[in-house]
Amino acid sequence: MDNQKTKALHRALAKTVVFTGALTTLFSCAAQDKTASKTEAEPTGTVLTLTHLKKGFEQTLYYQSDDYSYKDTQANSTKTSEPESRTYNDTHGDHTLEARTYSDTHGNDTLEARTYSDTHGNDTLEARTYSDTHGNDTLEVTPSEKSHSYEDTQAINLQINEYEGISLTNRLGKTQFIEGSFALAHAEVITSENKQWVSLVVFNNNTQHIEVYRLSVDTLDEQQRLSQPTKGSEALCAATSASGTPHIVNVDATGTLNQYELHNDQFLRLRNFAIGPGIKSCSVDLNAQNIYLADEFAGVWKIDAHIESELEKTLIFHDADTPVEGVSTVSNNILHSNSSLVGWVSPDKSGVWLQNQCHSEFITLQHDLKENAEPIKPEFLHLSISSRGKEPGFSLIVDDDASGNFYAAELPIELSAAYFNGGCLANKNATVASKNDETEKHAMAAVFPSAETQPVQNYGDAADDPAIWVNALAPSQSRIVGTDKKGALNTYDLSGKQHQSLAVGRVNNVDVGYKVAVNSVNTGGHKKFTDIAVASNRTHNSLSVFDIDKDGNLAHLGEIKTTLSDIYGMCLYVDDGIAHVFANDTSGRFERYKLLINENKVVEGKLSQSFSLLSQPEGCVVDIHTNTAYFGEEAAGIWALDISSIDNTPTFIAAITPPVEADIEGLALFTVDEQKYLIASSQGNNSYAIYGINKQDAGQLTFLGLIRITADVNNRIDGVSETDGLEATNANLGGVYSEGLWVVQDGRNVMPSETQNFKLVSGATLKEAIRRLANNTRELNN
Repeated sequence: MDNQKTKALHRALAKTVVFTGALTTLFSCAAQDKTASKTEAEPTGTVLTLTHLKKGFEQTLYYQSDDYSYKDTQANSTKTSEPESRTYNDTHGDHTLEARTYSDTHGNDTLEARTYSDTHGNDTLEARTYSDTHGNDTLEVTPSEKSHSYEDTQAINLQINEYEGISLTNRLGKTQFIEGSFALAHAEVITSENKQWVSLVVFNNNTQHIEVYRLSVDTLDEQQRLSQPTKGSEALCAATSASGTPHIVNVDATGTLNQYELHNDQFLRLRNFAIGPGIKSCSVDLNAQNIYLADEFAGVWKIDAHIESELEKTLIFHDADTPVEGVSTVSNNILHSNSSLVGWVSPDKSGVWLQNQCHSEFITLQHDLKENAEPIKPEFLHLSISSRGKEPGFSLIVDDDASGNFYAAELPIELSAAYFNGGCLANKNATVASKNDETEKHAMAAVFPSAETQPVQNYGDAADDPAIWVNALAPSQSRIVGTDKKGALNTYDLSGKQHQSLAVGRVNNVDVGYKVAVNSVNTGGHKKFTDIAVASNRTHNSLSVFDIDKDGNLAHLGEIKTTLSDIYGMCLYVDDGIAHVFANDTSGRFERYKLLINENKVVEGKLSQSFSLLSQPEGCVVDIHTNTAYFGEEAAGIWALDISSIDNTPTFIAAITPPVEADIEGLALFTVDEQKYLIASSQGNNSYAIYGINKQDAGQLTFLGLIRITADVNNRIDGVSETDGLEATNANLGGVYSEGLWVVQDGRNVMPSETQNFKLVSGATLKEAIRRLANNTRELNN
């Protein structure tokens, strides 16, 4: 059971059935985020009176002290048990909740139990009869007079003082004090694999390090302390990931946003990027995958927390006269919804802005001092879910910049209800729309990369297109040839280590050809042959030609001028020792050249064909066995051309339709179980479209589904996003690549953030993914 589910179960034991029922409608609302475009919430006239927290910032953490269950271990029998009656102490007052729970452990057998909860008042509630069915057998459990009382839900009180340190106390009387000067980013009791611990994420002002503490819930003893050096911290926040580990965001003193996640007890750098000055605080919501930033100069920003996402900021609040300094969010982690409540504060406004997808408003905050209402100047905000009686609600903690005091308040029941349900009730059965909703309706297979190349030298959109040169004499010594389109052609071995970098200009796409004839005759009367690589060169508007020796080393032979206006993509094929190159420009025009290499390895190109597509193409690949070339028109789809005659023209064979998203840039061929497939980059959703090629008609494609390359955290290799070029081979390259190799360009190279590179996926992994998609397609068609 994962952390979120365990916490939901614990809450169900300590809160009312009405509470649980109310949570089922939390944040259900219409698909469109109507409040995101609002710059200022309308005042509601609501005024919250604050309570002074005399000991400074305080937070209560809850955990389960014990787990009682009854197990029926006799199959095919009837059993009557006398369970114990257990009393659970409600942690929100002196009230008592009685509940009897029973569990059964028979594989797929089902235990039905009615759980009733009474929390506040003098009412008594008993659980009466439970039924368990094992085939035709019945287990009946009847309450007895036997009783055992204990505190099921324990509380830990956390206090933090910037100058004194962190103090924790639990109900067993255990204490822990961490001396120093800290800023708290996140505190939570984490449950994973039947274990619980207190997780603290703080910034140590004395060392300028991020520190993560792991403490025992029962003894509060320190079990682990991890530390990460930083360049300071302007804003630090954290949340618990699905794996039960902290996901940490730090905006450092250089204006760089850094994302980390703990893995194998180490800080794993996910990504970093410049965010600029003015960020005063942050909050991260991993359920909705959003990071919120309080920017004193601009307002409140929202950023996608996915590390493979495009770096875009959305301004969800702006008021030129209101410097926002504090932001906090509460996610609906019980229902795993994409909705959340986000709030922010400004020292210039004695109040708080609250917003979810369906409701938004400004609420006035004031502190009553000797019956005189006093405004506050908040710079800090902490939101959380609370429970009062039978209804869920929200509580908040703010500071006062003038006095340095902390204050707390709970939203009135009717106002909390507005954020749980209000404004969305008419659409309470609607689901939140996702960019990938259409994608998820289709077959999807996820694979891990097996290796990655060293990053290219140049920054920005630099790496573009790979090719694979298969070493016929030593397959394990094969090479990946990749373009750095800002200035070089590079080669890598199968481990990703760079071997060459040839500064020949802005080469965009590259392809290789085998056994290309050299126009001379040796003493034995046989022609000479060589392997070549050809790249489209935007510096010279030409085709750069390279010789490849037996060890995979490239030597620049020369340039073939083209008549294209702005050369872009290319691919080649070899027929009877002659290399033929298709090259295109950004206008959609294609030219086919025949390459000739003389005895001195001087290259010459002869134009043999010209044609045009309607808009910008790039990727292409040729199947010499069917005499078919496939061209990708980036914003439209895929074309096919019969290359057996220079008089033929391309035919449009596959339009870009959901779940495939533009741009179509990379194309490659790959064979699985004697069936040939076309792989196309679906750049808009960081995926790869798989098309089956009809064996009788190479121009007929059948879409099977999408493949995504996801992060292999154990080996510190990130996933792949926004792919331009790709290549695949079925050749046996030995080792992990004995069933072939697939290489793709990675548009956002993260974990950590570096310049772009290329990712390698084993042919065996690719085959298995395609088989899954093919089987899914067959099942749907049957």
